[in-house]
Order: sequence, then structure tokens, then C-alpha cells
Amino acid sequence: MDFILNILIALGLLPAKDLADSMQKSKTLTIMVVVGLIVFGGFVLFLFQMAGNQ
Repeated sequence: MDFILNILIALGLLPAKDLADSMQKSKTLTIMVVVGLIVFGGFVLFLFQMAGNQ
């Protein structure tokens, strides 16, 4: 879980320690956070692609 903790701190999530503790206890929360980060990253890439097409 140190890898996920480092990612959350790098993203500027201040309560990353509390979130990481909760994620260690809950597999569902871990999956939701990972999927959310993937979807958000995909959306950002989509926006960059659309901006590059103009």
C-alpha cells in the first residue's frame, strides 16, 4: 500500500494517511479509488487529445 500512499500524496490529497488506512481495511474502497484515478486520467488524456485536434 506504500505505492498507493505515495500516489495520493503526489496528487495533493492531504488526508492521504487516513484514506490509505481506510483503503488497507476495505478492498472495495481500494478498487473504487483505483478505478476513479484511471477514469480521471482517461478523461484528462481525452481532453488533451481533443485540444490537440483543433
